[in-house]
Amino acid sequence: MRKILLFIAGLVFLFTGCKTTPKTNPVLEQFTDIMDLETGKVLSAQEATAANGICGEWHPQLFDSQQSIAYVRINPEAYELNIFCGEGEQADSTSALCMRNSAVAGINGSYFNVQELTHTTYVKDDRAEVGETLPSEVFRTNGVFLSGEDGYEIDAADTVAVLQAGEKSWEAMASGPILIDDGKPIVYEEGIQGWEKFYNRRHPRTMVGKDAEGYLWLVAVDGRFDEGVGMTIAEMTELAQMLDLTDALNLDGGGSTTLWTLEKGVMNHPYDNKRYDHEGQRVVPNVIGVVKK
Repeated sequence: MRKILLFIAGLVFLFTGCKTTPKTNPVLEQFTDIMDLETGKVLSAQEATAANGICGEWHPQLFDSQQSIAYVRINPEAYELNIFCGEGEQADSTSALCMRNSAVAGINGSYFNVQELTHTTYVKDDRAEVGETLPSEVFRTNGVFLSGEDGYEIDAADTVAVLQAGEKSWEAMASGPILIDDGKPIVYEEGIQGWEKFYNRRHPRTMVGKDAEGYLWLVAVDGRFDEGVGMTIAEMTELAQMLDLTDALNLDGGGSTTLWTLEKGVMNHPYDNKRYDHEGQRVVPNVIGVVKK
C-alpha cells in the first residue's frame, strides 16, 4: 500500500508541481533584438522560443563577409502563409500587395517578367492556376511551395509539367533552386546552366523554409552593399542549415528581395535605389504573405 501511495504522490507532483521552463531554441540565441511580429516588443531568446510570431534583423560575419539578414518565423497554428498575386497593372510592391490582402508580414515571391510584370513560374492562387514555368526558368526552378488541407510543403518538383501535388493544394508557387529537401542539403556544381552568374555569384536572396519544430521561416539576405554583400546558392543552403531548416526553397532575389512586416515596415534593405536603407522596393506580381488565423 505504501508503494502505491508513493506512486500516486509522484504522479500528482508530475502533473501539478513539476513545471519546467521551455528550452531555449539554440538558433534564436544567435540573434539580438528579436521582436514580436505584431507588437514589435523586444523578446529574449527564451521568450521568442515560445512566441507564435517573431521577426528581426541579424548582421553576422558569415562566409568571411559581412551579411545583413532579415527574418520572420511563424507558428502555423497561429498564422497561415498565403500567395497573393497582381499581374500587369495590378502588380505592386511587396508591402502594398501584403497590405492589400490584410497580411501582417510578407516576402516577395517567385520569378517574373520585369517588363510585363507577369509570372514566369507555376503559380496557383486561391485554387486558380495563374502562371506556368517557362522553359527559360528551368535551370533554377526545380521546387515548389505548397499550401493545402494537409498543411505546408516544400518539395523538389518538375515544375514545367502541371504539378500533381499542386492539384491537391489550395495554393502553390514554383521557384528554386531547392536548397534543402526532406533534411538533405542539395549541392549544385559547376557546369550547370547559370552557374557563374546565378548560382556561384553573391546576390541579394530570399527563401521560404520549414524547421524541425514545424515553424515556417521567411528570410531575406541583403546584397551588393558593404553592409551586406549577399550570398551564393551554396551559402544560402548553409544559412538554411544554420536555421535548422529541414526544407528550404530559394525565391526570387536581386532587386526584388524584400521582407516586410506591418509593425516594422520593410525590414531588409532593397537594392533597387542603390542605397542601404529600407526604401527602393521593386514592383512584383506575387508575394507570400503572413495572415493571422
